[in-house]
Amino acid sequence: MEITVADDISAEYRGLVQSILDNPEFKKLQRYKQHFQTTRFMHSLNVSYISWLIARKLGWDAQTAARAGLLHDFCVYDFKDKLPKGEIQAYYHPRVAASTSERHFLISDKERQAILSHMFPLGPLPESREAWLISLADKLCAISEFCCFRIALARRHKVVISYG
Repeated sequence: MEITVADDISAEYRGLVQSILDNPEFKKLQRYKQHFQTTRFMHSLNVSYISWLIARKLGWDAQTAARAGLLHDFCVYDFKDKLPKGEIQAYYHPRVAASTSERHFLISDKERQAILSHMFPLGPLPESREAWLISLADKLCAISEFCCFRIALARRHKVVISYG
């Protein structure tokens, strides 16, 4: 399956991440569900693009935000798979993502730390503004993906959702 990124996504952004998007191992993230209906690939792209947009707007390190945001869940296994004894997914997968990223790409220490800390507070404290941004974008995307799933499920079953 060929993965294409919409033409309306900034050429500047694509220039920073195209080598990752073109990587055959990274493309495998299309196979794995993330937050019910989203693929891990799409979730990672969402986190990356949002992080890049905000970092760029604030004058922060947009390259780190884009690349580490894209690589933060670079785990080529199903999160439902059995983990090594004593491991918990929230702590385990950031280490796997950092290790996998280092095997396939030349990543900076700042990018590595952002990947490792994206699950804060269930992991290390983010050490840079960009790491904080990725952690926040990851949570916002997860909430959005989960809520879209819930709304789609409710519509399919003709359930009325009330908030008050």
